[in-house]
Amino acid sequence: MKPEPQTTASGEAPAIRENRFAVVSRSTLPEEIANRLLTQIREQELRPGDKLPAERSLAQMMVVSRPVLREALRALALMRVVDIRQGDGTYNTSHEPKQLISHLDFVFPKDSVAMVQLLEARRVVEGGNVRLAAVRATESEVAALQALVAALAACMDDPDRFSEVDIELHVAVCAAAHNFLLLQFMDILSTLGRASRERTGGLREVREAAVRDHQRLVKALLAHDPDAAERAMLDHLDHVEEGLRSAIDTEVPGTGTGAATGATAGTTAGTTAGTIQDAGRGATHGARR
Repeated sequence: MKPEPQTTASGEAPAIRENRFAVVSRSTLPEEIANRLLTQIREQELRPGDKLPAERSLAQMMVVSRPVLREALRALALMRVVDIRQGDGTYNTSHEPKQLISHLDFVFPKDSVAMVQLLEARRVVEGGNVRLAAVRATESEVAALQALVAALAACMDDPDRFSEVDIELHVAVCAAAHNFLLLQFMDILSTLGRASRERTGGLREVREAAVRDHQRLVKALLAHDPDAAERAMLDHLDHVEEGLRSAIDTEVPGTGTGAATGATAGTTAGTTAGTIQDAGRGATHGARR
């Protein structure tokens, strides 16, 4: 177990020394202050859970005004790098990948091109990962996956719950590969993929196809067949792609991605759907060669 960071009587980590916060020009922009703090974090001079010096002290160390420092800290807080606790102070966060990219999920509902790239990433990560899972999954892990597939089928009429169980199922498949880094990647993809699921989850035919796909996938894992498991996963992602194209095609003009007028929306939706189709074919072909 990782030891808890030691703190002084003031609550600040002893590793934080004044000379580590080098003096910067009074004209330095807040982002430069933020970059200096990020350097301290990268070099592990500020560890997860460490409390930064009080605002007044930190501003004096860097010889900058408190408003400039405050702006820099707010920027780091938005990035989930630090946690500003009212009345308590500012703390270095745990820097979990999922936490650090959580603020990016607002981009995906508005950017279909980003969804294309997300599908490509899922094909690479999940297609390869499921091969490992087919070899390494334990009997109890496969049993847990079977239970999740049953839960998925049981909430067919609840799109929101269906999406949550779907994410849980994909993460569980990834966990069965017993590779820590792949699990971190999957956690990120799951966070970013919520927008895609929101666009496709409302289509019952997509949910029905997902249940069939996952049943086939778990059957391959139960048989410890890497080739069958990979085919099942890639076929599932093909169906996700088809559902996304269908969702884009049926969006109301003016509310779709990048659409301001009906004509623009139609053009954008058509172009994006074509792009998704081309990207999907390319990625699938590459993965199956």
